Amino acid sequence: MTTMTDEAVPTVTDPVCGMWLDPARAVTSEQHDGDTYYFCSSDCRDLFVAEPQRYIGTI
Repeated sequence: MTTMTDEAVPTVTDPVCGMWLDPARAVTSEQHDGDTYYFCSSDCRDLFVAEPQRYIGTI
């Protein structure tokens, strides 16, 4: 039997693709202006690093 708990898993949003992530399971992360951003893939991270202002504020 499987039971559900009321414990919430912390989630963040990948600013490039919008995917919800558990920060502990994110593939990669990047620091920008003192904030940490989490990504579902290295491709999303690379796009963010190339143009962070394009993605900041979209989450």
